[in-house]
Amino acid sequence: MFRLMKNEWKKLKSPVLGAIAILSLVACILSSTLYLDYSLYYDIEAWEIGTELIGFLFPLFVVIPICWNMYYERKNNFLLYTMPRVSKRKYLTAKWLTSAISSFFILFIPYFLSAIFALYVKSPIDPYATADVSVTPFRHIFLELFTQTPLLYAFLLSCWKSLIGIFVMSLGFVLSLYVDNIFVILTGPFIYEILENFILSILGLEKYRLVTAFEPTSLATESIAIGSFLMGLLVISIVIVAVWLYFGKIKRIPVFKV
Repeated sequence: MFRLMKNEWKKLKSPVLGAIAILSLVACILSSTLYLDYSLYYDIEAWEIGTELIGFLFPLFVVIPICWNMYYERKNNFLLYTMPRVSKRKYLTAKWLTSAISSFFILFIPYFLSAIFALYVKSPIDPYATADVSVTPFRHIFLELFTQTPLLYAFLLSCWKSLIGIFVMSLGFVLSLYVDNIFVILTGPFIYEILENFILSILGLEKYRLVTAFEPTSLATESIAIGSFLMGLLVISIVIVAVWLYFGKIKRIPVFKV
């Protein structure tokens, strides 16, 4: 299994490392510049402001550098050459594990690195110079963790966002097993996020959106509950299984076409 994963990493190495490098650079720059137009209390707030763009486009970042691989292996009949050497299940498992680890670090490294940059590299924030602390009470989710140990807060939130990235990548991965349109594969998870966000907002269920789980500061603190972190993952898991059942069991589209 490790050898298979190593071979898969060689295929994904360049786009994944490129995505990490570009996102890290952009996140660090934005975390040290965008906050200047805001009234802030804490340095870690500059990180939240600077990474908003990544939060909006993250489905593209975890899918485009990774899910193209399976599409072209199916298109070029490369999968047929793997059949005599390794079982189908083992090959797909190694490919998904490598993709999952890659998608995790595509988000984790830029997020956590930019948090370190916001906390220790950029100029410190003086709340008395930028915010009216006597009038506006400060409220934030996980307030004590956010204010007392901001680096730990950033680390845990970066891990959580990266975990969500694995779920989103998995949707793209399942699409790449059956769909012959590269545009649908690479943009499908992003479109899903937009549609889910729109539908749940219309229904007044904003706290259960995937975007809320990914960015809990997108809603007022009092609106956040345990379900806000779990429901989005549950729904996308159901969608992933539904896509697999539809293409693999109902339409019976083969992954390994002979």
